[in-house]
Amino acid sequence: MDKDKYDDHLEEQKRLQQEQQGWKALFKHNVVGPITIGLIIGCVGIFTPYEYELSFIGLGMAAIGFYNMFKE
Repeated sequence: MDKDKYDDHLEEQKRLQQEQQGWKALFKHNVVGPITIGLIIGCVGIFTPYEYELSFIGLGMAAIGFYNMFKE
């Protein structure tokens, strides 16, 4: 019975660590999040008929990330 409690505690720690270092944490980061989202939008925009519009949206998102980087 004590072993089950110990395993649950380890699983909880592993889950918390994964949330801090996983994809969700990447998108919630103040600097890296907008840059990553802007890069994804820009890359998707290359393959669509709206390549110029999406590239400007991606550039704007990346600019927000760089602004936050220089602000900190």
